[in-house]
Amino acid sequence: MLKIKTIEHKNRPWIIAHRGYRGAYPENTISAFKAAIEVKADMIELDVCLTKDRVPVVIHDSTLERTTDGKGFVSEHFLSELKELDAGSWFGSEFKCETIPTLEETLHQIRGMIAVNIEIKPESFESLGRSDAIELQICKLVERFDMSDSVLISSFEHSFFSSIRSFYRKYKKSNPPRIAPIQDFFNSEETVIDLCEREKAYSYHPNESFVTASIIDKLKACGYRIFPYTVNDEERMLNLIQMGVNGIISDEPEKLRKIIQKFYK
Repeated sequence: MLKIKTIEHKNRPWIIAHRGYRGAYPENTISAFKAAIEVKADMIELDVCLTKDRVPVVIHDSTLERTTDGKGFVSEHFLSELKELDAGSWFGSEFKCETIPTLEETLHQIRGMIAVNIEIKPESFESLGRSDAIELQICKLVERFDMSDSVLISSFEHSFFSSIRSFYRKYKKSNPPRIAPIQDFFNSEETVIDLCEREKAYSYHPNESFVTASIIDKLKACGYRIFPYTVNDEERMLNLIQMGVNGIISDEPEKLRKIIQKFYK
């Protein structure tokens, strides 16, 4: 029986690979995720949005131009069309066989090997309460793969979270995945605590440039974890580790691991 990699307490900051090992591999691809596992990251962060035929796929942008040889919006293409695209050559010719993975394919590939932070892109939010809404499809996949203990769901669009809680209240087959609001800025430390309380957050994911020792201490005192994004500078990594963050989201998980190992030697 497959042992599921769970989200668990660690006595050091978590190494969270941003879009996989993005610093050395094409982001949000199976290669990038496998590379993050190989360098012993604790968690993979990935982005999910919907295709025209409403399949959750792993890609950051709402458009295709930056990371594939396609054009236009992801939501305007069927999955079969997206699967024909090259999602790796933009990064390097050796990755020309990479395709846009579905969330289902991704979870199947990495299940049991690493914890997963699924970020739902705000563009996929729908207020109509559809039964195949992206957040509900994610919940169903997490249930099917028995991964609720190893998945963290985050978003800049916090309206997803109430829908997720409603799904689990209605169908309660297991505990819901952990929830993590993301913010690019915040008005005050009090509003951050209020947000985490309101959303029943497991962790809070702020832009690293706004992180201070004070907000770290206040969040931890209230029982919340803080995972800043996206930190690639070694000096800033060390600074955040010294301040006591619970984890760091980075394009460079191998670099981060070495800094953590040296700090906790």
